[in-house]
Amino acid sequence: MMYQTANTAPAVSDIARLVAIEDIKLLKARYFTAVDAKDWASIADIFTSDARVDFSGEVQHHVGHHGVTQADAVPGDWVVVGGRATAKVIEGAVGGIISVHQGHDPQIDIHSEDRATGRWSLYDRLEYGHEVMHGYGHYDEEYRRVGGLWRIASLTLTRLRVVWEDARKTG
Repeated sequence: MMYQTANTAPAVSDIARLVAIEDIKLLKARYFTAVDAKDWASIADIFTSDARVDFSGEVQHHVGHHGVTQADAVPGDWVVVGGRATAKVIEGAVGGIISVHQGHDPQIDIHSEDRATGRWSLYDRLEYGHEVMHGYGHYDEEYRRVGGLWRIASLTLTRLRVVWEDARKTG
């Protein structure tokens, strides 16, 4: 059986599709691990050199917390191109804190041997001293195989809910 997502896409065998999906799952697992381990070089390598990464919806959830003011909330500063720029933005956001990122329910579509899209449910916990953010949302992504390896070519983070907790009250 051949898997095809669009009439114009070349067919990809079931085995190749399953291998690609597993490779993309491992890529995303490396992303989460690298973010929480503060491994900026690995983050840069996970993305294509021309990747478009959009965290612009993120900053609004931080206004009024851990020193972020409305003047700091410039969504355009949170849209970047390329792995190095992405690593720099992520380092600025979580470099000095404890973070835990979890991705669930991957919905990955293989469009060709070298192109795929996916959506991941997200939960993350970001500890800014006594302020703890619990975030819920989705990553919508595009993937490209470059030099035989899958990379993230586009990423958009959309928050559905953010809950702030005062760790001093919860012990």
